[in-house]
Amino acid sequence: MKKILGLIVVGLFMVTTAKAQSDVKWEKQDDQIKMTRYFAGTDQVKEVGYFKEGKSHGQWTEFTREGDIRIEATYINGEKEGTWFVWADDRTKLFECVYEDNRMVEHREWSLDQRNLHVEK
Repeated sequence: MKKILGLIVVGLFMVTTAKAQSDVKWEKQDDQIKMTRYFAGTDQVKEVGYFKEGKSHGQWTEFTREGDIRIEATYINGEKEGTWFVWADDRTKLFECVYEDNRMVEHREWSLDQRNLHVEK
C-alpha cells in the first residue's frame, strides 16, 4: 500500500509542478488548454494533460525517456476520477487505482513475468 501511495504522490507531483517547468507548450483546444511538457532541453514529450477553467481536466499521460507510458490518469474538474495506471520504474509492476469522487476506492497490483501479466493483490 505504501508503494502505491508513493506512486500516486509522484503522479500528483507531476501535475502540480507542470506550470513551473520552462520546457512547456500551451495550446488552446476548444474549451480546454492542452499542456505538453518536454524533458529539459529536448523535444521529447514527458507529459501531456489538459486544463479547463484552471483545473486539471481529462486525460493526463506521463512518459519515460524511452517513450513508454509511465502514468495514465484522469481528472474531472480538478479531482481524480476513474482508473489510473502507474508503471513501476523497472516496468515489472503495474498499479491500477480506481478513483470516485477524488477518493481511491480500489487498487490492484499487476506483476509482469516473461509470459503474462497477473494480479498480485
